[in-house]
Amino acid sequence: MGEVINVRRFMVPFLLVALSTTSSFLVKAQDVSEPVLDVSGNAVRTGVNYFILPAARGNGGGLQVASIRNQTNPLVVSQNADESVIGVNLQFSPVDPKENTIRISTDMNVKFTSMSISDSSTVWRINTELIPQRYLVTVGGVEGNPGRETLGNWFKIDKYEDAYKLVYCPGVCNICRPFCGEIVEDGPVS
Repeated sequence: MGEVINVRRFMVPFLLVALSTTSSFLVKAQDVSEPVLDVSGNAVRTGVNYFILPAARGNGGGLQVASIRNQTNPLVVSQNADESVIGVNLQFSPVDPKENTIRISTDMNVKFTSMSISDSSTVWRINTELIPQRYLVTVGGVEGNPGRETLGNWFKIDKYEDAYKLVYCPGVCNICRPFCGEIVEDGPVS
């Protein structure tokens, strides 16, 4: 069984990246090396299974994958509506493969580890093609290989009040200008 990371205000039926200016997602320089902590106060580590749950109880359960528009590919990252369901194990992999700790506002891959999907990886990615003008978090990404070709596969964990939030604002490509936003709820997609 994995550890739990408390998060606030994200992960309900379908995840979208809300477009916004990057300034609201920047963290002060002294916070960059600060480790992300699990609910026990321990640093989040690579190679360890975790669950992501809402920080406020009563806001649904853990993360899973779901089909959209009756399609099986790609599957979207979603939140179980039942708060008693803790979801699927996942792991984080920082951009620096030598790093063993997940740090605030540092690029990382996220992947589900207690499931397999035929013909797809369980690594998260931003999907901009599935629904026009919507940015969904789906599986099927590539782990590692930071750069232009994998830009959609990199996420960050930032502080949000007394908890954390997931954001998309990759810094793995010096010449790229990706859009930035936090992963927020946007309701069901039909």
